[in-house]
Amino acid sequence: MAEIRTSVTNLEDDKVRLEAQVPAAEVKKQVDSTIRSLGRDVKIPGFRAGKIPRQVIVSRFGLEAVMSQALQDALPGWYEQAVMQANIKPVGQPDIEFDEIEDEDSDYTFSAEISIPPRPKVGKYTGLEVEKDVAEVKDDEVEAQIDDMRRRVAALRTVEGRACASGDFVVIDFTGSVEGEPLEGGAAKDYMIELGSGTFIPGFEEQIEGMEQGQSKKLTLTFPEDYRPEDLAGREVVFDVEMKEIKERELPGADDDFASENSEFDTIAELREDIRSRFLKAREDAAEQVFRARVVSRVAADAEVEIPDPMIDSRAHELEIDFINQLQSRGLTADDYMSQPDEEREKFRERFREQAVASVRQELVLNAIADIEEIEVGDGEVEQEIRETAEYTGQDPEKLIEKTRESHHLETIREGLRRRKVMDLLAGKAIPVLKKAGQDAGEEKEEEPKKIITP
Repeated sequence: MAEIRTSVTNLEDDKVRLEAQVPAAEVKKQVDSTIRSLGRDVKIPGFRAGKIPRQVIVSRFGLEAVMSQALQDALPGWYEQAVMQANIKPVGQPDIEFDEIEDEDSDYTFSAEISIPPRPKVGKYTGLEVEKDVAEVKDDEVEAQIDDMRRRVAALRTVEGRACASGDFVVIDFTGSVEGEPLEGGAAKDYMIELGSGTFIPGFEEQIEGMEQGQSKKLTLTFPEDYRPEDLAGREVVFDVEMKEIKERELPGADDDFASENSEFDTIAELREDIRSRFLKAREDAAEQVFRARVVSRVAADAEVEIPDPMIDSRAHELEIDFINQLQSRGLTADDYMSQPDEEREKFRERFREQAVASVRQELVLNAIADIEEIEVGDGEVEQEIRETAEYTGQDPEKLIEKTRESHHLETIREGLRRRKVMDLLAGKAIPVLKKAGQDAGEEKEEEPKKIITP
C-alpha cells in the first residue's frame, strides 16, 4: 500500500485532528479491486464470472455505487494506516469526516477527530526511598539441594521386617472397581510407586503406608470433584492392593567422592559454594525485578491522571484473552473458563479491570517521563531486540525483522524498549531501603534500615 500523507493538529481535551491524503494511484488501485470483486459475485448473461469487462460492471451498478463500495472497502484500512504513520494511539472510536470518491484518478482526502491517551501530571520520580529485599541463601537450603541430588542418584535396597512408610518405594499389584464393575485402566501388576509422591488420587498412598510385605488391603476412596474423565469425578472407587516388595533409598555420602562423581567439581565444598552462588544470583535478580516494579508502582501512584474507560476496557479484555491462552497451555479450554458461574467470571473480570487500571496508569506515566527526559530508541536498538528474540525462538533474524516491519509492529517494540529505558532510569535514581525476608516494613528495628545511595 502506498504511503498516505498525514498531518496532525493538537486539540483540547486529549484529542487530535488527523488529516490524511491518499495518493491517486492507491485510489485507482482500490476502485479496480472493488470492480473485480463485484465481477466475481455478479452474474451477467453472456459473460463468465470474473471475466466481465470493467465498463459492463460500471454500467450495471452505476459509477456512484461502485465508488461508494470502493470507499466502504478501503476507508477502514486507510484510516488504520494513517494512524500508524502518524504514530497516533487512538482511544475509543474516531469521528471520521469523509466525502465520496468523485474521481479515481485524483488524490482522496479525509479527516478524523481522535481521542488520545491523556498526559499524566507526573510527581517526583527521582530520589525515592523504596524497599528492596535482601537476597540471602541459608545453609539448610544448600544442604537440601545436595540431599535432593543424593536422592536422585541413590540406589534402591529391598528391606524386610518392617512396614512401609512415606518416602519408600513399594512394588504392588492392584485392581480398581467402581460400583462392582472393573475400573478401566485401574489395574496393574508389579507397579512401583514412591509413597508420598502424589502419583495416585488422594488417599491411595496414605492408606498403603503401614502395610508390610505380603499383606493385602482393600482401599475405599473417592475421585476428586475435578477428576478427568468427568464421569468418574466425585465417585467412590475400591482398590484391592497386595504389597509385594518394599524398597528404600540408600543415599551416597555428601563427600568429595559424591561431588566428583555427580558434578563438575572435585570437592563437596566447591559444590556447596556453586549451589549457594547460583541460588544467590537468582534471588538477587528476582529482588531487583521486584524493586523495579515497586519503584514504577510508587511513581505511578504519585502521578495525577484520569484514564478513559475505553483504555481500561481494552486492556482488561487483553488480560482476559491472555488468561484464557494460559489456561489452554495447561490443557484446559476457553469453554472451561466460559462455563463458570456468572459470579465467578465476574470476579475474574473485576480482577482483570483492577490490573488493567494499574497497567495503563504505569504505561502512561512511563511514556510521560520518557518525553520529559527526551528518551529515544534508535532503529538499531529495535532490530537488535528482534534479533535476540529470533535467536531465543530459533527463527531467522532477517525474516523476523521483515515480518515485524510488514505487520507494523516495529513501533510497538520501540515503545516497549523506551519504557524499559525509563524503568532503568527510575530504578537507578531510587534509593533502595534494604529489608530482610520476614522483616515487617513497619516494625520497629534496633537500627535504621541500611540505605544504598546511588548517583
